[in-house]
Amino acid sequence: MKLFILAGILFTGVCAVDQEFVEKFLQKMEKIGEECAEETHATSDDIADLIEQRDPKTHEGKCLIFCYHKKFNTMKEDGSLDKVGSVLALEEVRDADFELYKNILTIFVTCGDKAKIYDDPCETATALTMCGRDEAKALGLQDAIFG
Repeated sequence: MKLFILAGILFTGVCAVDQEFVEKFLQKMEKIGEECAEETHATSDDIADLIEQRDPKTHEGKCLIFCYHKKFNTMKEDGSLDKVGSVLALEEVRDADFELYKNILTIFVTCGDKAKIYDDPCETATALTMCGRDEAKALGLQDAIFG
């Protein structure tokens, strides 16, 4: 999950975040998900892998993640990281739950520094997302967030 997909997964499971904020974000994620699934020709299996936080098995599944990153401005069209866009994308999270914001920002920075950059932006987006999942677990957020 794209780092921002991870961010979405993170705060949808955290009780401290305002329920109205969570509902609006989930609606946005669903809308973007529909757009990205159509754009990338992702299958229902690709979407299920994403929802279940499993590594995508297909290129379309990996490109689904890249599409999310682009829509949330965490990656540019050429596959490079958009550090400014990533921070700006978290503004609403910052306002809703500052502690969660700090944790997600830590994950963004860590994964931005250590994830491998591939020629294929879909591979890069997937590497970033899987790194984010692993870092969330390392920070002790996995159980509270992913249930």
